[in-house]
Amino acid sequence: MINKECMNCGITQFHQVENGWQCDYCGTLYIEQKKQQPPEPIHHQSTFLKQKSRLAIGVILALGFISLGPLNYFISKADNNEPAVSYEPIEIDSPDSTTATKLPGKWTQDIYDSVKVATEVYDADNEKYSFTGGSNYKELEKLVGKPDTLISWEKEEHGMPPRVLATWENTEDGEYVDHSISVTYEKKTQRITDKDYQ
Repeated sequence: MINKECMNCGITQFHQVENGWQCDYCGTLYIEQKKQQPPEPIHHQSTFLKQKSRLAIGVILALGFISLGPLNYFISKADNNEPAVSYEPIEIDSPDSTTATKLPGKWTQDIYDSVKVATEVYDADNEKYSFTGGSNYKELEKLVGKPDTLISWEKEEHGMPPRVLATWENTEDGEYVDHSISVTYEKKTQRITDKDYQ
């Protein structure tokens, strides 16, 4: 400290005190440090620490939000790959006797209207389709009886999973009717992916 100037008054005369040096003219205290650097004022250090902690919190939050994207992707992939147990139940009103004779099997207009078609989801990375929601074919078959014809796609085709087309064309007594009802469902999950009334 002997060769230094006082930051407040410019004097180069100091005397040694317990923790460092003190200016002989103005009394400014210089605490001795190992690196011989003048100490930073306390308010600068606290501001610096606050800024540093804010930066650290910001980085942690940003990393958290960035990591949520892949996590959501894997969760949705897991949801798409599991066999579908949940489906839209078929809820019908009281049977409509006026349309029961015009439709095949045990079909009524209310049953047809209550069948929910699954939502188609396309995975561009794998170039495959999957389905969410929708009514369950086995539950439908319990309501309307077995179909008159079944056409099955056993293998995946153009990214679509194996499916079955079930068609009802006759009444319960086996008589042909003017209208037919077709339902397509995914073989693995039994979700109804399409319906048609002609």
